[in-house]
Amino acid sequence: MPTHSFDLFRKDLHGSPVWLESAVDLEMARFRLSELASATPGEYYALDQTTLQVVVNLIGLGSDQVQ
Repeated sequence: MPTHSFDLFRKDLHGSPVWLESAVDLEMARFRLSELASATPGEYYALDQTTLQVVVNLIGLGSDQVQ
């Protein structure tokens, strides 16, 4: 069973993180964040569980548009 190494978050209206899911690698984290950001507006990011650093940050505009 693979170990998840990236946590995916969305910031709520107050800027607080809301955990969404985990991803097994950076490629999957980027892919899932792109999917989420294209569907629902908001700020999304991936946190590396090993280093506790944000490694991906996306602003979702919804309607399949990502900045």
